[in-house]
Amino acid sequence: MREWASLLAARDERDAALGVLAPFADTGWWEAVRTVAEHLVGWGRTAEAIALVRPAAERGEGSAIERLAVLLAGEGRIDEVIAVLAPHAADMFRARELVDLTAGRGRDDTVLRLLPAVPAEPAFGEFPAVVGLPAEVLERQGRVDEALALLATRVHHPNGSVNVVEQYADTLARHGREAQLRDFADGRGGVHAASRLSLYLEEQGRVDDAVDALRPFVATGDPNPALGTAEILFRHDRVEEAVELLRPEPGLAYYETWVLQSLFIRLVERGRAQEALEIVDGLAAVGDMSVELFGLHVWLLCELGRADRAIAEVRARADADTSNMRNRLVDLLTLTGRLDEAIEILTPSKREWDVATRASLLVRVGRVKEAIATWHDRDITPVPTSWGDW
Repeated sequence: MREWASLLAARDERDAALGVLAPFADTGWWEAVRTVAEHLVGWGRTAEAIALVRPAAERGEGSAIERLAVLLAGEGRIDEVIAVLAPHAADMFRARELVDLTAGRGRDDTVLRLLPAVPAEPAFGEFPAVVGLPAEVLERQGRVDEALALLATRVHHPNGSVNVVEQYADTLARHGREAQLRDFADGRGGVHAASRLSLYLEEQGRVDDAVDALRPFVATGDPNPALGTAEILFRHDRVEEAVELLRPEPGLAYYETWVLQSLFIRLVERGRAQEALEIVDGLAAVGDMSVELFGLHVWLLCELGRADRAIAEVRARADADTSNMRNRLVDLLTLTGRLDEAIEILTPSKREWDVATRASLLVRVGRVKEAIATWHDRDITPVPTSWGDW
């Protein structure tokens, strides 16, 4: 129904679109209310959206509270934003929204009073926001030392979290406290602080120093600092150094796919897709062509203008009938403009995602009535019990 309503809205049939959604929204079901509100906001009818969302927020629906607060903030009604969020400030998600939506509005003292008190000792698994949010407000008030002192109560505690370590390092960097940041990277901050230090140094134009800051951690084999270093090198056109840093070792049968993808994106941007393809095929030659590696393989074939070969290879796989490969094939067919073939593959499926994709493709080939019927002919109850019915 959402797709159907969106099609009608795109044709500027606003009343018809609202009529499709009204039976769901009238039940008070939040997801339907949210969808109607989004359309109203898009049409410049924010006051109506606020009135529609408010009852769900008053019932305690978390997403509705957030949406109401955002809409009010957009209208500059900050006192109302605080009134909506204050009763829920013990919830870290609502507290996050309170901090974000009041930034620069002159209400920081009020926000600090509303945020939950910070326990002297952190419980195991404590949300980083417990100290992170008040520290953020203190920092934006210019009370940097107080913010750092608050974060330090967790940074050096066994129950502290990586998020707080990163916020501590970010705060030092934002205020140019390089010596403290270096000391932190050498100690408790470790690779997380070193990563922030490297970005700070890069911002100062000290690229070699930025690379050196991460070098000890790259030497451990951790892919994260290796990728961070490579990104710095790429940004400063030191391409060969970056490629060699991320290139898998000869004979290695497995490598972090996300690291490879980052490397290949940079190679493709520089017209070196063939080199990337050779790396993938070299890895597959000494091990199995995993599903992840195969995905990179067919993507690179497309980048090299060999989409037909990529499609043929997907069709030829033993697991071609799995949803993973079927979706990959649909993507490739869509990419190459073979929309009718993609529609045919999706037609038998009753999976929600497949039905939605098919409806979208039908619209693209001009078969709008069919696209609408795809949704209209389904068995939909007035109050959906899951996204699969919506």
